Parts: sequence; C-alpha cells; structure tokens
Amino acid sequence: MNSSIRYALSASLVLSLFSFSGCVPQPVAPKAVTIDSTLPTPSLNGFIADITSIAFEWKPLEDPRVSGYYVYRNTPGAEDQKLQRIATIDSRFATHFVDSDLKPGSEYQYRFSAITKEGSESVASETMLVATQPMIAPISFFQSVGNMPRSAKLLWRPHPNGKINGYVIERQEATDQKWVAIATITGRLNAEYIDRDLKDSQVYHYRIKATTFDKLTTEPSEVSKVITKPLPPEIRNITSTNNLPRAITLGWEASTISDLSHYNIYRSSTPNGSFEYHVKLESTSFTDTITEDGKFYFYKITAVDKDGLESLQSSVATQGSTLSKPQTPIAYEGKVVNKTAELQWKNSDPRTVSYTVVKTTKTSWITRESIDINNITETTFRDSDIKPDTGYLYEILSVDKNGIRSLPTEAIELRYEAK
Repeated sequence: MNSSIRYALSASLVLSLFSFSGCVPQPVAPKAVTIDSTLPTPSLNGFIADITSIAFEWKPLEDPRVSGYYVYRNTPGAEDQKLQRIATIDSRFATHFVDSDLKPGSEYQYRFSAITKEGSESVASETMLVATQPMIAPISFFQSVGNMPRSAKLLWRPHPNGKINGYVIERQEATDQKWVAIATITGRLNAEYIDRDLKDSQVYHYRIKATTFDKLTTEPSEVSKVITKPLPPEIRNITSTNNLPRAITLGWEASTISDLSHYNIYRSSTPNGSFEYHVKLESTSFTDTITEDGKFYFYKITAVDKDGLESLQSSVATQGSTLSKPQTPIAYEGKVVNKTAELQWKNSDPRTVSYTVVKTTKTSWITRESIDINNITETTFRDSDIKPDTGYLYEILSVDKNGIRSLPTEAIELRYEAK
C-alpha cells in the first residue's frame, strides 16, 4: 500500500467553474473536483495592488504532480460572496498572476490552489483580503475664457499624478443635455485647449477628465460655462439722399461696440435683389459717386469688430437716388421767318436756369452735323445762320444749376427754298 495517505471527500465537491474575462466571471460547465491533501498548497510571497489590477507572486512548487494553479476570487457587491474560480494557470513553473479590470477602491478576497493533470486540487491557500487603490482624483482646477469670437479657451492645472498621460475634454451645448467628447489631449503637462467653430453669442459648458497610461479615466472636473462673443448690433438710423447730382450720400448712427474695426456697405439696384459688397470705411457717412441721373440704389450697412465678426444686415434696405433730370420743355414750336428759324417753348420745371438748343444740319442724305448752342436764358431762339434748300433739325433741352440736362424735345425740321 502506498505510504501516502489520500483523503477523498465523502462526496465529490461540485463547483460552478468560471472562465475569466475581465472582472466578471463567465460560467462554464460544472466539473467534479477532487481535493488531494497530499498536494502542496501554494504559499504566496505577496501582492501589489493598483487601481484596477492586483499582481500576486508565490513560491514555486517542486512537486512534479503539480501541473498548474486555480485562482479563486469573490465579486464585491454581488449577492453571492462565495469565492469563484476566475482563472486557470496551466504551468507549475508560473509564479505570478495579474487580475485586471477590477473596481477602484474595492476589497477582494483571493485563494490559490495547485492542480494536477488528472483534475485533483490541493487544499487552498489562506484567503487573502486585498484592496485596489482608489481612483486618481479629478482635475482640481479647470476654467474657461469666454467672450471670444466663435471660440472658447480652456485652461487647467496639469495633473500631479505621474500615471496621467493626457486628457479628454467634453462639451455640452445649452440646447442639448448630452456631454460629447470633443478633444483628446496627449501629454500630462499640457494645460490649454481652444475650441473653435462655435456659434455666436451661444452658451457652452465644458468639463475635463484625466486619462492614465493604462486607459483609465478619472471623474470629470467641475463644469465651466462659456458664452461666445456676440455679433455687433445692427446699424440703425440709416439715411440716404435723392437730391444730389450724380451722387448719393449715406449717413448712419455710429456703432456702440468698443472694438469697432470698420463698416461694410452693400448695394443693390433692386430692394429684394442680391446685395453685393461695395465699399469698406471707418466713418459714419459715405458719398457714392454715380454717372447716371435719376439712378436708384438700395443700401445695407454692417459693423465689423476687430475679431472680424460682422453684424447682421437689416431686413429693410435704405433707398437713395441721384438727382433726376429736369423736365423737358413743353409747347415747343418753330418756323422760318425771313430766312431765319424762330423757335419758342414753355418752361416746365422750376429747376431750369438755362436751355440748350441742339442744331443738326443735314449735309447729305446720309450725313449730319450737330452743334449745341448753350446758355440760352429765354424761352425763344432765333437762328439766322441757315441756308436755303437745307434741312435743319432743332431740339430743346432744359439745364439746371448743376448742369444736368433734360431729355430733348422732339426734333422739329425747318427749311426754306431759294426763289
């Protein structure tokens, strides 16, 4: 009889075995386990606990019957606090084991046993109570800088813990309660981030989390609020002229912003048309020089600050126009008397200060020569410089003090025949 005495349990101890995946055991098919008290019990040298993992070391077992080890552990917070098998180590030469994906700041119980290829198991080691380290504290100082143009500047104090290798910045918009990660910052000593492409005059909330080299994330910092810079207010009290010769002068109330850069003027030929950029200036008045009489334009004006933010264009355009042409003379008539062309007309516009007679001579069937006779102050005109058997066309124009001429009257053709 073998001198080694084996004590078999009076009944097979049936355990619910688990394969290990993370810190949550996954059930496997039940297997009968026989306890062999002659097998050596693992003797642990110690352990090292981290935030989400614990490393164990034990003395090597020289017994050739040993083929590996079982690791048992409980699950904190679970209803059943019995220790369950979480890992199988398939070599008797192994002396280390790391349990990962644990909860920070939690207590766990462990036991180790030796196993054979035949499925026998040694008496388990003493139960060890081991606690993981608490999670790294969140960022202690985090603030934001607001009133920036379509952006926000975020500042924080670099985390003092050497395990930190970066940060995750999260943002929450005023219209959405969901936190969204917007940036990942690499490097523990980095302490600044600028969030761009934001909306004008919009409220944003920010917070920051620190991350470790092994991809752990701290709790978020305190929330910091940002309001982006608003657009300059719309330009008010825009005026325009309609009585200047070939020009339109605009005026408006000065912008109230302290960091004004300039004004932009937009112009269109129709009130509902496309307003195109026309000119940039710093004063609150502008004279638009135009080459046409009675020309209408519609204007919109914006203010631009030193950050390039531009106010909205007003919904209603301001209309201006150049001075219109004088009215054309009326009741115009002409005749030849004693080899002299006599013309007369009536004034139709109080703006008129003089008249111009356009005399056109028919030099041939196809050619004509025209001259302007200016500065006529009466409403009659006599032209004795005419030749017989020659056709002459006469048109009368009103002229105002600015030299603006009316449209001409219909041409009257005069001639006389030689006897």
